[in-house]
Amino acid sequence: MTNKLLADSHLHNKETQFTSVIGMIILISSLTMLFVALIASYGVLRVRSVNWHSHSMSYYSLSIACFNTMLILFSSYSYSTIVKHVKALNLTKTLYWINSTIGIGILFLFLQSTLWYLLTNSGYSISSHQAGSVFYMLSGLHGLHIIIGIISLFWLRGKILTSDNHVNRAQLVGIFWHFLTFIWIVIFFSVIIY
Repeated sequence: MTNKLLADSHLHNKETQFTSVIGMIILISSLTMLFVALIASYGVLRVRSVNWHSHSMSYYSLSIACFNTMLILFSSYSYSTIVKHVKALNLTKTLYWINSTIGIGILFLFLQSTLWYLLTNSGYSISSHQAGSVFYMLSGLHGLHIIIGIISLFWLRGKILTSDNHVNRAQLVGIFWHFLTFIWIVIFFSVIIY
């Protein structure tokens, strides 16, 4: 009787993992379509604009954006370290890297708000020109998703402290976190640098 219960439990876990992965694929696909539509709209606006290059960021603002890009790339590395330690069942190192990734995410948001403050004070605002509108819309939407990612990291941290079998959860949150890194790289190179 216990073998049947174990087999049923294993089958239920596999079904739950499959459903979770399908749900994450649907979420990432939806977010990809949203960001692709916004970046395509940006491309149309930029091609039609006569004076797009007259509205550029200062060297200092661009330096903050570059540092933020390196920071989010490092957060992807730190997250991959989380998954490695979750698989190895090393709770201490898992919690260390989760806390580090949360800290990096919060620092990213702080630097992003600092960048917004500096740009707004220098006249590069959401209402001053199309370049500003696009930048604030895309970076603001990305920042909102970073907040959701940080909340997901806190949720994962709680699950790791209170339950077993969290490899699947760590991988799913990781997919979302790495997706946010990828989207920021696209925003950085297409909207900020180009």
